[in-house]
Amino acid sequence: MRLRVGIVLWLLSWVPYGVILGLQHPWLEVTWAIEITMGVVGLALAGSVFAAAVKTAGWRRAPAVAWHGLRGNSPST
Repeated sequence: MRLRVGIVLWLLSWVPYGVILGLQHPWLEVTWAIEITMGVVGLALAGSVFAAAVKTAGWRRAPAVAWHGLRGNSPST
């Protein structure tokens, strides 16, 4: 679940909310700060889960473990 939330937060951080909403200074900078924070938090969440998966399964199986974690099922051994 943390992997999904992390990836969604990271993806949402790329949406230019301030530009879409037509915001001006200083609110444009505030939305940039929020977007950057969302991206960092998303990477921290997803990265911690991915790091734990790499420790248990090894680098060779890491992409499969991450994909199965994203889909919500456990990989077959």
